[in-house]
Amino acid sequence: MSDQTIANPRAEIDAIDSEILRLLSRRANIALDVGAAKSSADASLCDPSRESEVLAHLTDENQGPFDSKAIENIFQRVIDESLLLQQKAFHRAAIEQESTADAFGNLDAETRVGFLGDRGSFSETAAFAILGKTCRYVSFPNFEELFDSINSDLADQFISPLENSLVGSIQPCYDLLANSTLTILAEIILPVTHFLVSCPEATIDSIQTVESHPAALGQCERFFAGHPHIRRVAGDDTAGSIRRAVESGDPTRAAIGGRRAARLYGGIILREHIEDHSENFTRFALLAAKPNDAVTGSKISLVVRLKNEPGALHNALRPFVRRNIDLTKIESRPTKEKPGHFNFYLDLQAPATEGDISGAMSDIHEIADGVHLLGRYPTIRLDPETIAEIL
Repeated sequence: MSDQTIANPRAEIDAIDSEILRLLSRRANIALDVGAAKSSADASLCDPSRESEVLAHLTDENQGPFDSKAIENIFQRVIDESLLLQQKAFHRAAIEQESTADAFGNLDAETRVGFLGDRGSFSETAAFAILGKTCRYVSFPNFEELFDSINSDLADQFISPLENSLVGSIQPCYDLLANSTLTILAEIILPVTHFLVSCPEATIDSIQTVESHPAALGQCERFFAGHPHIRRVAGDDTAGSIRRAVESGDPTRAAIGGRRAARLYGGIILREHIEDHSENFTRFALLAAKPNDAVTGSKISLVVRLKNEPGALHNALRPFVRRNIDLTKIESRPTKEKPGHFNFYLDLQAPATEGDISGAMSDIHEIADGVHLLGRYPTIRLDPETIAEIL
């Protein structure tokens, strides 16, 4: 480097930057070699303990003028970019696994399975589809009793709706799930078709009130917009609403629910397919006291209680982001115990490497006030043909 270059601060900085770039490229190539070795050994690309060693060594060697925090920030970014480079080069697809209803098979006649609402409800239909009709099905009138059914020894397993593709999450279920010790065994994706049902004497022109579960009412907004004189009545479940409308014999009353409930209670269908969109699905969870070790899956759900401090959510998501773990859902709910504190519900796609999920869980346990693993489970998507067989 010439005297003239040294005398020019800008030229000197440019020269140093070029040297830094050369060294960064050399470092990146070595990181790729390390990534190749880890990939061959099916090991996680993310190694927080090694990263901590590197940062500690650099801060010990630091003589200023940057302080230790600045050195950590600079080299953490270098490490993050190296990790991203490894992930791009040695990407392994996340586990994509869906099960069929046969994965669970028919339970024996002594197994008690709880469901929400009367016979003919969508919950019962979803349960039939994956568990068969041989076990004992037990009806519960509300979410609170349903979620307490195992603890009170009234059921061995139960099925509960969690969310709908049109109206979103069913919040009471998430709150009850967070405060339980239950495990999700499977999720069931049920296509939902709504029918307007009443007693045999009714016609569409005679109807003045329509009863159903609030979620079902919310899925039929276009029907109510086209019939503004009809009043909505919220009920505990769709099947119970149909039963009450039919049994009343009142031609001014109708209900919204499924075809099976209409058949079970002797109602007539006044309108078919009144849901707002044909792509209408409800996600159910099959829950039990303990996981089923014989069944694995690609979906992981957990509840994270975060500290009430700036950056808490960012820090909680970082362990998953750095391991390239896909978050398919994140939702917050306020805690009743501590105003201003929130539970965050996370759904994850299981990564290809088991070390990634165990590492992420270990990291988040250190960051959060509390972590509740809801389960690792398969997804069962029910098709119309399967539903038709049940109906």
